[in-house]
Amino acid sequence: MANRVTVSDEFREYAVVDSSVGTGFFGGEVSMADLKNRKNITKIFFSIREEAEEGSIDSSEITVSLQFKCLGDERWQDFVSLDGSELAIGNCLEIKDSSSARIYRAGVKEGDYTSGSVIFGFDW
Repeated sequence: MANRVTVSDEFREYAVVDSSVGTGFFGGEVSMADLKNRKNITKIFFSIREEAEEGSIDSSEITVSLQFKCLGDERWQDFVSLDGSELAIGNCLEIKDSSSARIYRAGVKEGDYTSGSVIFGFDW
C-alpha cells in the first residue's frame, strides 16, 4: 500500500498513512478563508481513525501532527492543545477558528510511523 490523499472534495480532506513516510507525509491544506467565503463554514472538525477492516484489532503505532500556518508565515507550526494533551488515534475535535488568514494541514513526520494504518483529516 502507499500513503495517499484519499478524499478531497466539498465536504472533507482526508489522507491515509499505512507505510513508512520517509521525510514525512502530509495531506491537503484546508483554508479557513476559503471555507468561510465559499461555503459560509466557520468551523471544521479534525479526526484520526484506524484504517483497518471491521473486526480487526486496533494496533497502529503512528503519531499524526496537526499543523497551522498564518498569512505571511514561512513555516508550519505544530498545534499544541491548551490543556497539554496530545493527539491520538480515536481523537475527533472541533477546530473553532474564525480567522481568514490561517490554513491547516495534518500528517506524519519522519520517524513518527512504526506500524499500522490510519486515516486522518478534516470535515465540515
